[in-house]
Amino acid sequence: MTFLASFTTIAGKQAAVEVDSFAVVYLRYILAFLTLWVILRIRGERVEIDWKDWKSLLFLMGTGILLNQNLFVLSLKHTVPSHISLIYATTSVWVMFMNWLAGKGHPEKRKVLSALLAITGVGIVVGASLFVFNREIFIGDVIILGATLSWASYTAFGKTMVHKYGPIRITFIVLAGAMIAYTPLGLPRVLAVPWEDVSTLAILGILYMGLFTSGISYILYYDILRHVDASHLGLMVSAQPPTTVIISVLVGYETLKINTVLGIVFIGGGILLASRTRHIPPPSIPPSGKGKSI
Repeated sequence: MTFLASFTTIAGKQAAVEVDSFAVVYLRYILAFLTLWVILRIRGERVEIDWKDWKSLLFLMGTGILLNQNLFVLSLKHTVPSHISLIYATTSVWVMFMNWLAGKGHPEKRKVLSALLAITGVGIVVGASLFVFNREIFIGDVIILGATLSWASYTAFGKTMVHKYGPIRITFIVLAGAMIAYTPLGLPRVLAVPWEDVSTLAILGILYMGLFTSGISYILYYDILRHVDASHLGLMVSAQPPTTVIISVLVGYETLKINTVLGIVFIGGGILLASRTRHIPPPSIPPSGKGKSI
């Protein structure tokens, strides 16, 4: 899952530059929907919705699909791939904070410290663009922060629905709903794109984001969520930045800067600190009797 997600910003960058953002998002929905439909048909599974869950399903559709994907594609036009992956890497911090707001326990001091480190790392990455007056990149960084918060909401509050419907069916349901809701806006944008002028690289980027990122990767993400805590799943996102940064530099989308390296150090340090499990010794069992053998 992390390997697939690492290439998303690289694959989508050219598509976002050449093709209307709304068209790219709508095509992602269609491709992912078809991918999941084929998988469900092969497995012989039916999708039945308990309409009592409509509020939860609408929330997941709005946060994980509509908000997240639209903001993600929009940010690709403005910022560089490394910033996107670095800010997304703070997902676990926001999930922890949301769980705390929802009354699911108070975070440990160690996790609070990890959150401060990660947020400091984001500040270094985003703030550098502000201080050098790179307005374009700063706007993109703010947009991707919004996408990260919506993805964290999708992660934090989706576990119940995953257990009820399973990873494939819940992803199919929210994608289908998003595709239908987005059709009045997305379909005219797709038809208006001068496809003869779009490069092969951009088309391949759209195919990758639709088939692998929105389709296969979403299924894997929710499948893992069935077995681990939401905050722990968020930690897996932290493996993306180093891979994305290296590829982005190699393909020429950006040059490696000191603030990016410092951001990786702070965010990575915070996430590693949060992922450390504290060893709790087993309770001592008092001896029975008065020490005499029986």
